[in-house]
Amino acid sequence: MTQAATKGIALEIGKMPNLRPLSGPEEFFSASHRCVLYTATSKKRNGWRKLLRACQSIQESFRKQEDFPISVILLDLLMPHQGKSGKLLAESIREAQASDQVVLFCDKELSRWSRLETTNFDQELESTIDFLSQLEDTDELYESATAPGAIDSERQLRLARERRDDLLASEKWIDASAVHAQQGGKSGAQGSNNTASRLRRGGELLGAWNGREFMHPIFQFQPVTGRLMPEMKALLDILPKDRSGWRQSLWLFQRHGQLDGKRPADAFQKNPDLVIEAARSDFEVNDERW
Repeated sequence: MTQAATKGIALEIGKMPNLRPLSGPEEFFSASHRCVLYTATSKKRNGWRKLLRACQSIQESFRKQEDFPISVILLDLLMPHQGKSGKLLAESIREAQASDQVVLFCDKELSRWSRLETTNFDQELESTIDFLSQLEDTDELYESATAPGAIDSERQLRLARERRDDLLASEKWIDASAVHAQQGGKSGAQGSNNTASRLRRGGELLGAWNGREFMHPIFQFQPVTGRLMPEMKALLDILPKDRSGWRQSLWLFQRHGQLDGKRPADAFQKNPDLVIEAARSDFEVNDERW
């Protein structure tokens, strides 16, 4: 499908979310996910940014048990070509295209969801928001790297990506389920992904986006108990902020003069205070230097 033919974007919500460009309502019928967001747009970038804002708004309303701020179309996705459901879906998409709306399609009325379905939807929304947020970060990096006179930025971006791939392959990382288990939760239990998400949002845990999910470097956990070291919050308060986690990670995995040439990640478990001081020297303004 060419870009000119694109009239909308379908976002299949899930632990592995998926964006699909659409040229017409009939293509929507192939969606297999329980919940799908749709927005009408001819520009993919504008579309997924709109979908990100919609997901964030839905999540806030969902957790507060308030009405969603967008239209919710309920239908039976098992038989989308037959009867009223198929007609309702096609008409809803045409209306969304005409009015530039975002519409959420669900296969069952929300009030009839089981507790498990509700918990899964909250986790899927979290994964979908993470996914869309990383697209935004990547896009901003691309725009800065391709701006006029940004040849050096493009080279730096390429080198940063190579360094990221090398760190993912050579260092020890754990996923959200392992974080949950190490903090005392039952492995594979409902909501196991929420523990890592909650800790990341609270600025207590560093996670780096690998293109599919957040991975967490093992140095920030106590080697004996596996519990998250409380000093991580003080460190993350100092380090530069970015949603992908890679600005922090790149600093943590490079050698530092104040640590006798060790990398902050290698020194943190034995001497977190020294690593925090090294971060302060790099990222906080000291009045005594003026």
